[in-house]
Amino acid sequence: MVRKEVITILAVVLFSGNGLYAVPDKIFTSSGHILPGEEWANVFIYNDGTIVNMLGGDVDGIATYDSSMVNVTGGFVSTLDALEFSIANISGGTVGGVMTWDYAITNLYDGGSVFSLSARGQSGVVNMAGGITEYLRAGESGIINLYGGVVTNCLDTWDSATVNIYGYGFNYDPSAGGWDGGQLTGFWLDDSSFAIDLYDPDTYEHINLVPEPCSLILLAFGSLAMIRKR
Repeated sequence: MVRKEVITILAVVLFSGNGLYAVPDKIFTSSGHILPGEEWANVFIYNDGTIVNMLGGDVDGIATYDSSMVNVTGGFVSTLDALEFSIANISGGTVGGVMTWDYAITNLYDGGSVFSLSARGQSGVVNMAGGITEYLRAGESGIINLYGGVVTNCLDTWDSATVNIYGYGFNYDPSAGGWDGGQLTGFWLDDSSFAIDLYDPDTYEHINLVPEPCSLILLAFGSLAMIRKR
């Protein structure tokens, strides 16, 4: 019996020393934190009102449920799934892929970095007000609201997805960009410029260009002047 226990202990030490140990899961049913230095395989967040702040650490996957919330301000997450009516706020750290499903919301702010950011299912919503993503995607009846930030590779949409872009000075060139869908350029509401390559020609059909209030006022004055001139 003693020999068996010793062998078991040695095996655990050897596997741990070679990095061949199982990383545990973490379940939150009430508010808490993921701290720098922590390492989790999967993090599950449940219950209305639960708020988890990820300040650092390394997580393979995060899944949010109910009306919970996760705030990512540091660390690394391989995948993040926002489900049901939950909210994911990303303003720091690095996230590999984000999937925003039915009625959930993902907000990307300055400081946040996501490789692939998606709105999917029944009215999954992505609000991008800053930060950076390589791929921005919307499928099924997902909704993307773009107020700022940088899309380094392309925007891709399909099914009945909708992309609302808020800014001014829009220009669409179907022959520009690095993909088949052309390139959309313009300015965000903070006057910074943007250029977004579209994956295919169908993508532009899913985009609503929403001019800033100043542009709407100028348009109204222009229309009024034309009426008076007539």
